[in-house]
Amino acid sequence: MLSARMKLPDIYGDWRVVTGLALIFLGAGNWWVGLSKARESSQIIAQAANVVPSTDYRSFDEIEAADDGAALQPPSPQGERVSYARARMDFYHVTFLTGEVIMMAGLLIVLWGFIAIIRNDTWRALKTISHSDDHDVPYED
Repeated sequence: MLSARMKLPDIYGDWRVVTGLALIFLGAGNWWVGLSKARESSQIIAQAANVVPSTDYRSFDEIEAADDGAALQPPSPQGERVSYARARMDFYHVTFLTGEVIMMAGLLIVLWGFIAIIRNDTWRALKTISHSDDHDVPYED
């Protein structure tokens, strides 16, 4: 009867459990990196919000008339830094959300794998019990 119990190779030998655990670790890594980097970028943006904007405002017509490509450039180096910080924050926000999704998918796959392992172990135990009952019962006329 001891040979019918679930063993560790049953767990790590199931592809669903191994795949799910890999997805959990990958998702947790993405989640952590995305969260920490998005916080760093949001701090840069928050610090830039406290800076007084420059007063050398030019209208779009003046910038366009100069035709030196100034219309496509940020108004100041601080504006360029904030623009890059926003782009990084958006990227890491997507990384954070993707990490959550991957981790949840990994949890579901691990759950599916454990249900399958428990089901297989139950069937194996029932087969062992039914085979042992057949041999233990004396033949009656």
